[in-house]
Amino acid sequence: MSRKKILLLDTSNNTENMGDFIIMDSVQKQLRKIFPDDFFINASTHETIGKKTHEWHREAAYTFLGGTNLLSGRYIGKNRAQWRFGFKDSKSINDVIGLAVGWQSDRKYSRTKDIPFVFAQKKLYKNSMNDKILHSVRDSFTQKKMLEYGIDSINTACVTMWDLTPEHLQNIKQTKSSTVVMTLTDYRRDQEFLESYRDMLLILIKNYQQIFLWVQSAADIDLLTELGFAKEDRIMLLSPTLQALDNVLNKEDTDYVGTRLHAGIRALQHGRRTVIIEVDNRAREIARDTNLKTLNYQNISKLDALINSNFDMDIHVPFDQIERWKSQFISEI
Repeated sequence: MSRKKILLLDTSNNTENMGDFIIMDSVQKQLRKIFPDDFFINASTHETIGKKTHEWHREAAYTFLGGTNLLSGRYIGKNRAQWRFGFKDSKSINDVIGLAVGWQSDRKYSRTKDIPFVFAQKKLYKNSMNDKILHSVRDSFTQKKMLEYGIDSINTACVTMWDLTPEHLQNIKQTKSSTVVMTLTDYRRDQEFLESYRDMLLILIKNYQQIFLWVQSAADIDLLTELGFAKEDRIMLLSPTLQALDNVLNKEDTDYVGTRLHAGIRALQHGRRTVIIEVDNRAREIARDTNLKTLNYQNISKLDALINSNFDMDIHVPFDQIERWKSQFISEI
């Protein structure tokens, strides 16, 4: 029996953001359900594509782009982009398949000087993305942008949410726990964000007996110091590993409240009550589509009442769309 090669353009290679590992863990898990016996090969999206990756692509039955907010509305050159992929690469790697990909921001590039760079980005994506497959995107905003760029897609929500079935979600407790896992976002540190983080920390200290800060990026610790909470005895740092996060989330009497989207979804995977603080467009767009429990950082004063109220995780994952996307490959097995 022949075994196919599947190339994964891996967003967790060459990164210090642990959220990318959460995404790729689900990418691997979901693709393995479709291709249980085939060979997976991982190549980095965050480094310039090399000769070996081009060779692997030629040998692969499919090449998947593994989630996260890689797509942008304006071309800035492959050596500066989050997905380091250029026009020369697209001459041979021209049938990439998006798997729960997202748009980096909702910024509008409407200035006259942006026009050639928007055109270049559209052309690059048209050259590189598979035109025979419906791509998987994580929210309706990304789906709209993909269509503007001439690419057909299906809104499947984030791949990390694909196992959040109604049966799983209904078993999540509705009341506040005694322990909370929290996160901060180091790259959002304008004054208004710092004030929101400080208020969030004070609310959590008031409401929980144990507080764990999961360090998703190295600069999160510096941010905690900047906020004046580095010596707070109530806040315990978790190692920057998925295992450390999972170990705490395995404990039943634990909530998640924080700014990191995928750490929050990891908590949901473990069956934990979750509130994600929106600091950019990613959580906001997914919440708009799926009813993910979120709170905008500008409304942080409402957090106290929210975590002390009873609520269920009434999240609407588009399972029919997920199956529609998967069926494109299952039918060929």
